Amino acid sequence: MSLVMRSDCSRSWYYPLQKGVYMDGLSGMSVREFLHEVLRFDDAYIESTVRTIFLNNSPVDDIDATLLKDGDRMALGSAMPGLVGIVMGRDNPFKSFRSDISAQGGGREKESRPITVSVKLFSSLAAESGVAVLAQGVSVDARLLADFLADKTDCIIDADGKGGEAFVEGLKGREDKIRISVVFK
Repeated sequence: MSLVMRSDCSRSWYYPLQKGVYMDGLSGMSVREFLHEVLRFDDAYIESTVRTIFLNNSPVDDIDATLLKDGDRMALGSAMPGLVGIVMGRDNPFKSFRSDISAQGGGREKESRPITVSVKLFSSLAAESGVAVLAQGVSVDARLLADFLADKTDCIIDADGKGGEAFVEGLKGREDKIRISVVFK
């Protein structure tokens, strides 16, 4: 499904990006592979900007050894302020203070199979990469999307040939996830 919205409405999407969207990958992908192949982040961006990574509520340090499985929840952010931000950020001199809660690497599966990962983008990551992530396509809970877009129907230019109100009305009462690509013009 394709959704075209006015460009001045792109900032409103920070909320669903922080709430979580679903993206498809392959079991056994490392966090780095997921960031490259699914989110399409390059190494320079990963190293300079993606400084805080949580996988299933545990901070991640080794993005090459930490592997993904179906249903994982990943939260991504830039550097967080203060001492807690430093300690929770990846590859820092104080990571030993939280070693018992850090995500651990695991063995690769013999056969890769499709998986779905919940991805949350916070802080400047939502601002810098959210539009590109939405354009490539994400899955979203239909109910969350309907609630989110209910007061933004005037922002919708086209929703697969439907107007904003008709599109939102069609989402109401649905309990599933829908795959959507959002483009801003």
